[in-house]
Amino acid sequence: MKKYLTTNHFIDKVKRNVKVTGARLADRHLNLAVTGLSGSGKTAFITSIINQLLEANDSAELPFFSVVREERLYGVKREAQPNLSLRRFEYERAMQALNANPPVWPESTTGISQVRLHIRYRKNHGLSRYISEDAKLILDITDYPGEWLLDLPLLEMDYLQWSEHCEQEMLAKERHPIAAEFLALRESLNLSDVGDELALKNIASVYTDYLHKCRAAGFQLLQPGRFILPGELAGAPVLDFFPLSEDQIQQLANRHAKKGSNRDLLFKRYEHYQEQVVKPFYVQHFKRFDRQVVLVDCLSALNHGSAHFNDLQRALNWLLTSFEYGKSNVLSRLFSPKIDKLIFAASKADHVTPDQQSNLVKLLDSMLHNARKQMQFDGVSTESTAIAAIRASRAGKVVHQGENIQILQGSDQAGEPIRLFPGDVPSKCPDNQFWQNQGFDFPRFAPPNRAENQALPHIRMDRVLEFILGDKIQ
Repeated sequence: MKKYLTTNHFIDKVKRNVKVTGARLADRHLNLAVTGLSGSGKTAFITSIINQLLEANDSAELPFFSVVREERLYGVKREAQPNLSLRRFEYERAMQALNANPPVWPESTTGISQVRLHIRYRKNHGLSRYISEDAKLILDITDYPGEWLLDLPLLEMDYLQWSEHCEQEMLAKERHPIAAEFLALRESLNLSDVGDELALKNIASVYTDYLHKCRAAGFQLLQPGRFILPGELAGAPVLDFFPLSEDQIQQLANRHAKKGSNRDLLFKRYEHYQEQVVKPFYVQHFKRFDRQVVLVDCLSALNHGSAHFNDLQRALNWLLTSFEYGKSNVLSRLFSPKIDKLIFAASKADHVTPDQQSNLVKLLDSMLHNARKQMQFDGVSTESTAIAAIRASRAGKVVHQGENIQILQGSDQAGEPIRLFPGDVPSKCPDNQFWQNQGFDFPRFAPPNRAENQALPHIRMDRVLEFILGDKIQ
């Protein structure tokens, strides 16, 4: 009986692989990467994409999504996710939170999950439409914690290089006070001594506390990501390592490691983390993406100040080096997929007035200027926009000293009404003088109240859908 089940499982797996291969050959299968650091709004974004597509022919407002505007969309259906080892993206749970009274934001991502959508539409060009007017596109979206993203560049760094990078971060004036306890405790460790697992675990625990405190203070460039959100690795020895000091690095450069020493254990754990945690995550999920959305929360970084804004910019440019970019064709889609279209989206555009949204896009472009130039050189089609995956405010006007001023109206987290002008957004990365003269306090709105059967309100999600899917559903 067991052999029969195993054989059936193998045959089912082969059938699934054949179907996916056929769909990719016919350009009817798309892997979408929704990328963003912690707090950028990935869960809300994926929830909104699913909701907009499911409600596209009913209550969704998608005037710039061509397949809807041209009335060619028959419908969208959710299917079981392709990877049976991964969790199902909890769309229903997210919608339950948004439909509650009062509504609440869905919980952030704590592990990997997937969603697969089948989009059925009518073709409007090409010879194939004479054979069959109907067509179907398979859209796969993978959700994963933003904390894990910044581990990807570790594949290009050895333990000493990574230690040097972390040391520079910890010695910066904004982080140094937060790191003080870890820096002092680390000095008590003799790397040449026989490996003391309990001592390493204790120091790694204090380093983990440092990372959590940095995140609470608004910093984004934090590694390793599994220290902050360990998932199934909680308590495992692979997480019991930490960066070395400059003096320790210099000492190690001239010595051979004693087998079983503290130094030996630290090196092995870092290398195991690279090979058995980061690399499989990269290979299984990131090397097979065709399109990418990069979500950036510029406003929270502005709220926290210059050090945090600069930290976010470094983190984004660090992250974008880890993806495969370039022109896609039939062979590359099967054997070496590369991202050929990428949209940068400044999230939470509903937290600024409409007249400031263009500045928000310009600010985002200035943050990613160098990375974007390289992508364009590689033949990637890029676009920048400002979005609200779930619009939580309404724009209004008030007369102040004889002038019409745009304001925002909504509710705070306690359900109390808010009416305010949140402030101007700079159109480029601010210089030091700018930070001295101006501060920011962009609000955090509660989700909107709406009828349960109404599509989620949004800003420019139809433009995002058109950019991602428009050329695939012609």
